[in-house]
Amino acid sequence: MKRELARIRVGIDAVDNGLVRLLARRRALALRLARVKAGLDMPIYDRVREEALFKRVKAWGAGRGLDAEFVEVLFRLIVMNSKEVQYHENLGQGARRRRV
Repeated sequence: MKRELARIRVGIDAVDNGLVRLLARRRALALRLARVKAGLDMPIYDRVREEALFKRVKAWGAGRGLDAEFVEVLFRLIVMNSKEVQYHENLGQGARRRRV
């Protein structure tokens, strides 16, 4: 039983590492998105896009046996961080433009 416990924990650790890799990839995409939005003079916040995302991931998660509310809360945190990353990137871009 202890070996099985150790194997399961190794598997969970691998999944956790994969989640962190995906979050880092999402952050990099959010940084690129911030630059494009700034160039197009678009706001960071897009309520319609966010609500569509939450609806989509809740349904997708529920279809895979996850609690839809848990999925929504998780993605609200991820989106909140994405907007923060974009906001800080745009602040930095603005500061760089002003110095030039």
